[in-house]
Amino acid sequence: MDLTKGIQKAIQYVEDNILSELDVKDIAGKAYVSPFHFQRLFLLLSGMTLGTYIRNRRLSLAAVELQSSDSRIIDIALKYGYDTPESFSRAFERFHSVLPSAARANGSKVNSLSPLSIKVSLEGGSVLTYCIEEMKGFKLIGKAVRHGEGYEAQSQLWQQCNTDGTIQTLIEMSTSPGRELIGLTDGSSFDGETQLYYVATIYDQETIPQGYTVKDIPPRTWIKFTCRDLTERHAEAEIWQRIYSEFFPASDFVPNEYQMVVNPIGNGNYPAEMGEVWVEVRKNGCVYDEE
Repeated sequence: MDLTKGIQKAIQYVEDNILSELDVKDIAGKAYVSPFHFQRLFLLLSGMTLGTYIRNRRLSLAAVELQSSDSRIIDIALKYGYDTPESFSRAFERFHSVLPSAARANGSKVNSLSPLSIKVSLEGGSVLTYCIEEMKGFKLIGKAVRHGEGYEAQSQLWQQCNTDGTIQTLIEMSTSPGRELIGLTDGSSFDGETQLYYVATIYDQETIPQGYTVKDIPPRTWIKFTCRDLTERHAEAEIWQRIYSEFFPASDFVPNEYQMVVNPIGNGNYPAEMGEVWVEVRKNGCVYDEE
C-alpha cells in the first residue's frame, strides 16, 4: 500500500472511532507500519503528535456540541473521554482559551481543528543521496535513556555523556575504523508510550565495562542517507523531515524498528563534518509483525 494512503486510512480510522478508546497499535496497523514509526511519521508530516491530534479533535467536537445542544457539561465531558468535569474544563480551556461554561455564551469564540488530510508534495531540484545495504548483525555499546515524545531526553543524554567523559571513552572503545559516534532510536523497545535511545558506538568485544549497555542489532536491510553537519539539531530535524515526507512516500520501503544518526570520527576531532542517517527498513505493503 502507498504510504501516504496508509496514513490517510489511519487518520480516517481515528475519525471513525473518535469517541472510542484508541490504541496506537490499531491505528498504525491501518498504515502497515509499527506503532513507533507511525507516531514519528505522523509528527513529521503533520507537525503535531498523534496524542495531541486526537485530544484536540475531541475538544473541537466537544465545543460544537456545547454550542449546539443543551447537553450537560458533565455528559459532554464523559462522551469525549474525560472522567471528571474538572479535567475536561482544564483541557478545554487550554485548547479554546475559554471555559466550557463560558463557551455557551452568545458570541463566545472557540477553536476548531479540522480532520487532517495528508498530502505529500515532491519538489524538484532537491537531492537525497543514499544507498541500500543488507547488513550482518552488529553490536553497539553505550548509555541509554527511555523517553516519550520530543527530543529533550536525547539532548540531555548527549550533554551528560559529553560532561562525564563518556563520549571520549566511546571513541576509544570503538572497534570500527570510523570510530562512529551513534545516536540510536530503538523502535523495538517501544511500549506504546516510550522507547530507548542510545548514545553509542560499534563494539565487538565480549567485555562490558561497568556502567555501559550493549545493544545487539540483528541482520537487517538499511537505507543510509549521506548528510552534512548533523551535529546541529535543526540540520538533523530537516533531514528527518525530508526522509519521511519525500523519500518514503515515493519508495518501495517503509521504516521498521531501528534508526541511527552516525557521525564518523576517524582520526579527526569530534564532531565530524559529514555523517549519515541509517534507517532500518522493510518492503512497503508487508504487514507489520511485532514478532
